[in-house]
Amino acid sequence: MKGAIIGFGVIAAGHLAGYRQCGGLSVTSIVDVSPQRRRIAEECFGLTAYPTFEQLVQSEDLDFIDVCTPPSTHAIYSAQALDGGFHTLCEKPVFLPDLSGYQDQISKIKSSNKLFYPCHVYKFSPMLTEVRKILQDGKLGKIVRADFKTLRLGHALGVEDWDPDWRRKLSISKGGILRDHGPHSIYAAMYLTNSVPLSVSCIAGRFGDGFLETEDTAFVSMRCTNDVEVSFTLSWSASHRSTCYSISGTRGSIIVDDDELTYASDGKVTKKIINSGFNDPSHKSWFRDMFLDFEDLVRNPARCVPLIIESLVTSAAIDAAYNSSCQSGGWVDLDAPKYP
Repeated sequence: MKGAIIGFGVIAAGHLAGYRQCGGLSVTSIVDVSPQRRRIAEECFGLTAYPTFEQLVQSEDLDFIDVCTPPSTHAIYSAQALDGGFHTLCEKPVFLPDLSGYQDQISKIKSSNKLFYPCHVYKFSPMLTEVRKILQDGKLGKIVRADFKTLRLGHALGVEDWDPDWRRKLSISKGGILRDHGPHSIYAAMYLTNSVPLSVSCIAGRFGDGFLETEDTAFVSMRCTNDVEVSFTLSWSASHRSTCYSISGTRGSIIVDDDELTYASDGKVTKKIINSGFNDPSHKSWFRDMFLDFEDLVRNPARCVPLIIESLVTSAAIDAAYNSSCQSGGWVDLDAPKYP
């Protein structure tokens, strides 16, 4: 299948590296509003570049569109791609509420005969793949709690050719670290604990200097199905960079500290070093397996429904977290949209 990427920034370069490891998928063109990014795409990557989506589809014979723009345009380009008859992938945050809530976006996906694929790439990281395997083997017993901590020295920078600080501009990002990195923590928690958030408590704010439009730190707790409790901490104002996960069950626990995995089960402790790739913001080493999953789901589109539901619940949890933060951390029940 042949596709195009919309928005040729940092994450798009990671996507492109993933596609170039997949024999059945190829990306030969991009769309970007920046002349500099179009020039880089053509001169450095051998791609054909267009300034608008309309020029792209008039000139190229495509099977899929991959939306890698900032959040404010995700729904716009996703709708255009589905209307054009293309399988569509979309970077996180996949869904953002509009005047209809999420109903317009849901209706667009349901009315299309093409696949809509949320890019939940952390599930394809080597570390979480190994953690998932341990959990599925039942070595921890019944899961009761998960705690995640994502600390960064600052927000991930965009390309110099467009706007490196777009993540701190509300009109573009539609939120701070909670909207930007929160999805990874929420869908990863659902994926690993086999539970769904029911209610959320959140305290969010700004600890750092200079950026006043969006929060840089969030402390989130979730009450989930199956009596699972989840908490996660996110910060762009940390003194060091770190990614830590811990999951507790009735028979043992798992601790992830960047590349170090330690799990204890029935009194036996196992330690492993796994090249996680957490410190590569392009995540290029993870995308290959995600795109192979996309390729498989094109052949089996019904299997994508749980992924779409996962993404809608993720967005609803973030909405509830922002609502809770406005109420000084009071518990807010999820109002998750229904699909299909």
